[in-house]
Amino acid sequence: LTNIHKNYFMRKLSVSCFWLLVSCTGLYSQNYSGDSWAHVKAKGEGTISLAYVDSPGMVYKDNGGNLTGICVDIMSDFTKFVNKKKGVKLSTKFVGNGISFKAMYDNVKTSKEGVIGLGSVTITEERKKEIKFSPPFFTNLTFLLTHKDVPTLTKIEDVKAVFAGLTSYAAKGTLSEKKTVELKEKYFPEMKITNTASSQETYEKVIADPKSFAYLELAYYLQSVQQRKPLKRHPIADKASDKFGFIMSSTSDWQPLFEEFFQAEGGYVNSVPYKTILAKHLGETGLKLLQTIK
Repeated sequence: LTNIHKNYFMRKLSVSCFWLLVSCTGLYSQNYSGDSWAHVKAKGEGTISLAYVDSPGMVYKDNGGNLTGICVDIMSDFTKFVNKKKGVKLSTKFVGNGISFKAMYDNVKTSKEGVIGLGSVTITEERKKEIKFSPPFFTNLTFLLTHKDVPTLTKIEDVKAVFAGLTSYAAKGTLSEKKTVELKEKYFPEMKITNTASSQETYEKVIADPKSFAYLELAYYLQSVQQRKPLKRHPIADKASDKFGFIMSSTSDWQPLFEEFFQAEGGYVNSVPYKTILAKHLGETGLKLLQTIK
């Protein structure tokens, strides 16, 4: 090739690589946007975007392929509340693909105006420094799960001996990952941790790998029971301190609306519609487990 052809070829290759990189980055970094409350109030109508991460019970697809779950149903009630109380016409649309917790979280954090994040997002002081939360809508139970043939852990201090040779899976950026790291640092320095993109992927990894374990939320444990998966819960490690909330960017003006919604008529989480939603998506077993943390 002549130098001219070589230079032309290299320029084309560079451009192609650039757009490939942009395209791949776009899978995880997207500019979500929706209408601010100020806009909706002024115009009398508008749309908010709902970013989400797949999670059994919280956000998942029904048999018809439609998104449903505790988060979805609560957001439906929220929308009805705003429309009725404020005399506007607010609508919603889903954005993203639900695959990665970190991608959903980061995209909401950098979003503009009316973008709300749905899923198993634990409210923490650290996260409050970079995003806004709605009031809590769910107090979660986190379980330590393994293959059913792993001996039952009776003392957390024995995890190094009982789980020797097992690999831990944890979704990047989640509180489950934080709990796993804490377990490693305190009791099991040699623990091998493999990160996943989401709790759903973690769940699938633990099912497929008999020599593994993971911290997973209540909804995943209930799904494993319902589907008769070969998983075991180790009650000694149950944790019940996490509270889930919807998330917004630090510049969002929707937080006061969520506060009003959750405080109305004696508190939304005390209402019959809310309890009906929990029963619908968690079933009797889930409700009984939740009663242990009251």
